[in-house]
Amino acid sequence: MLSSGVVHKKLITGLFLALFAWQASWAQINSATADHTDTIRYPVNPGEDLLFVFYQVNRVPKAGSLTAALPGPGNYDFEWRRYNPSIPGLDAPFATETGVSSSTISDLEEGGYQVRIRDGSGTDTTFLAWVMLDEFRAEVEKEADGTLPVYKRRCEFVSISGFVYPDTLLYYDPVSHEALSQTIGYRFKWTSDNDELKIPYDTVLLHPNISYLPPYEDTWYILTATDNLGMVEVDSVFYESIQTKASFRVEYLDKVLETTNPDNMWDPDLPSDWSADQGSTDAKLTVRFINESKNGATYEWVFLDTLGGTKQSEITNDEETITEFTYEQADEYYYPYLVSTSEEDCIDTFRLEDPIFVVPSQLVIPNVFTPNDDGINDKFVFKHQSLRSCKVTIVDRAGKIVYRRKIDDIYAWEGWDGNMHTSDRRAPEGQYYYIVEATGYDGMEYKDPNIIERWKLNRGNKSPGSGTGGTAPPGGGEPSGASQTMYTGWVYLFRHTGTY
Repeated sequence: MLSSGVVHKKLITGLFLALFAWQASWAQINSATADHTDTIRYPVNPGEDLLFVFYQVNRVPKAGSLTAALPGPGNYDFEWRRYNPSIPGLDAPFATETGVSSSTISDLEEGGYQVRIRDGSGTDTTFLAWVMLDEFRAEVEKEADGTLPVYKRRCEFVSISGFVYPDTLLYYDPVSHEALSQTIGYRFKWTSDNDELKIPYDTVLLHPNISYLPPYEDTWYILTATDNLGMVEVDSVFYESIQTKASFRVEYLDKVLETTNPDNMWDPDLPSDWSADQGSTDAKLTVRFINESKNGATYEWVFLDTLGGTKQSEITNDEETITEFTYEQADEYYYPYLVSTSEEDCIDTFRLEDPIFVVPSQLVIPNVFTPNDDGINDKFVFKHQSLRSCKVTIVDRAGKIVYRRKIDDIYAWEGWDGNMHTSDRRAPEGQYYYIVEATGYDGMEYKDPNIIERWKLNRGNKSPGSGTGGTAPPGGGEPSGASQTMYTGWVYLFRHTGTY
């Protein structure tokens, strides 16, 4: 059995040891200038010490610094020593401070540093810390002016090369004095200032990293490498593009607007249907080619290129130049393309996703019109497309010609207004026979050279009645040899108000 005095003494001793252990656990070496703090473990010594890392960014020297202090108020004596592996052990003190609350040492090289802290009245403890001057480096191969070497760029590819030099941490087990080293790992990533560029294997291939889709814009390639101690190194190389990107868009000449509003006659998206009151993709089809290429020096526009046949092209040297071409053959698909060549003779070709289709010729003729100046159906006009030439003849039931016109520009023709020839004298209300003779740009012919003679021979057998476009006059039966086509027939002229 222990006496109360023995128990009391043991309690005081335990409290003191606990206080010392608590004080030692809170005592520290720190650094206000370190870029990264880590810990070091040893294979023999079971403890661990602090590691303070100072980044040598862009190879600019940055020395280490350490500060030692104990928690709470009070002044102490500080004694600093450096670990010397050639002894092996600690050198003689190289810095001392007495009666201060903390102590700082600066301009430190790599290595281990021990501080002894004491106050002469029971506090006497030591701490060891390691300083590493991290010289992690990353570089991109380039010329002295920062540009990509010429041999690393071709029309077919661009090759960039990066090199990363990790640093190695050197330290020693303070008990066994075993030399220890650790190569610091790293990761990297290639990026660029080109949002459209996709760099292949940007976190895998460092040297060489080859892209077979070179950018057609000047681009900065940027290498960012980060080691496991958090140090970041960035380097870049400038690629002055030798590539070109061919591209263009088309606009169509609106034939109606050309005659009514010349300032707004180009339509980038004409409707595919055809009508006399709107432009269409019929022959002659004039197309405007608008260059949207990049980084080109010369441009070959190939408007027409048939297998074993004709090639029609044009060379331009200005990206702003707008070229035009007129397609005359109807009922044909055309596949124009652009060949863009850069100053370094790199070539890119662009074709329209959808071909240009010039619609076939066609006629649709109405069987009634109402020239009463109400703004509705006031003139005898017909729907048409891809007509090379056209002639219109209107005769009355007696066989007298009341209107004849050879139409050079069918889109400029305003139609027959119901007057006799070009006078102001109105033609009487009633039935009239029309003969439309036309030739299409696809070779189709719309005419019957015998239709007038046949009409004269049979005009006395006709009775009045409303006609149907594309048929012989109703009411009296089919005349001998009459045309069954859509481009000859009867049209009825109404003068009273109404829509028909």
